[in-house]
Amino acid sequence: MKNTTLLKILTIVFVFIATASFSQDRGVGIGTLEPRATLEVAGAATLRDGFDIKVIEPLTDEDKSSFLMQENNSNIRKLDVSNPTGAALGYIQKYEIYNPNEDWVRDLDTSIDANDFVVNTISANYDRELDIGNYSTIPYFAAIIKTNSDGSATWHITADFPAANNLDSDEIGTWTITTLIYSRDLSKQLGKIEYNMNNTTTGSVSTPIIN
Repeated sequence: MKNTTLLKILTIVFVFIATASFSQDRGVGIGTLEPRATLEVAGAATLRDGFDIKVIEPLTDEDKSSFLMQENNSNIRKLDVSNPTGAALGYIQKYEIYNPNEDWVRDLDTSIDANDFVVNTISANYDRELDIGNYSTIPYFAAIIKTNSDGSATWHITADFPAANNLDSDEIGTWTITTLIYSRDLSKQLGKIEYNMNNTTTGSVSTPIIN
């Protein structure tokens, strides 16, 4: 009886040592017999109290970066921004607007839902010579939110040289306007800032809304 008990104890110790050695060499696998790291979980896992990442490797120019996004149902998806045809954090969209009223684009409805997306105009170019007389002028271009007749809110583009027109009014011009579009899920709406200029041309906000 004693020999049998001793044999069982030695067997348990041997299995424990062998398992520990295997874990050190191959890692620990949950749901897999061939872990590829120190710990690999093959399947769903829940972390209740958070976790710390000790080492974060910096990206280089040659690396292909991706992001992990959590959906409302707590699923995690990978966003591969290196894929030129896949989903992205933001989109650069170019609009070529042909044959406006000389240089004036009063209102172009992009049909982009203002509740879901943010649109910024980042550059604009007009390809016709202007009649500016003795004045100077710079282009005005912007993306603004308007409420349509059906109640929907969409982004609209406007562009113009306020103090100029086409030198040749019969020429057909083209505006090239580049926009940056990104989801409202990736942005935060900050509060309104009111500032009194006191009939001057310069000013400074004492406390930045973000720093």
